[in-house]
Amino acid sequence: MIGTLKTERLVLRKWKEQDAEILYKLASDPDIGRGAGWLPHKDPGYSKAIIRSILMDDGEYAITLKGDQEIPIGSIGVRVGASPKRGIAREDEAEIGYWLGKNYWGNGYATEALSELVRYSFVEVGLSRIWCGYFDGNEKSKSVIERSGLKFHHRNEHLFNAMLKEYYNETMMCVTAEEFFFKRILK
Repeated sequence: MIGTLKTERLVLRKWKEQDAEILYKLASDPDIGRGAGWLPHKDPGYSKAIIRSILMDDGEYAITLKGDQEIPIGSIGVRVGASPKRGIAREDEAEIGYWLGKNYWGNGYATEALSELVRYSFVEVGLSRIWCGYFDGNEKSKSVIERSGLKFHHRNEHLFNAMLKEYYNETMMCVTAEEFFFKRILK
């Protein structure tokens, strides 16, 4: 994966350990973690550990605003070979997950970031299918995913989240490379 992606308003760049304080400020909000399936961050040290152990992985990006010293406003990541059906993994497919700090909701940033990572995954990486899901009740995420060109595929029901110690349902959306390129031809 490439280190930096740019859109009209955003820069998707690699996470740095120096981002721990801002990550903590964003990810300590309980609404952010619940929508993404994890617990709120408890302190900047925890956020630094998350950066080191997860967010520095290949395919993980800090979502930043252009011209704003590239301060993170959220995160987006693409996991090649991820298993949207929880057991069937393919190396030519990937799952994308994302979240934004609450102060940045409603500006189209999530759609812009997701659309760019979908484009990059098909055009630059050559993947055959992109998956993205949302949990029951997260209508904002559903809307972002639909605006980014993904369509309903299936639901995973009665899954257990050990971190949150609760059961949940998720809807999986996807788009194939053929659908993506066909839609671009029609524009």
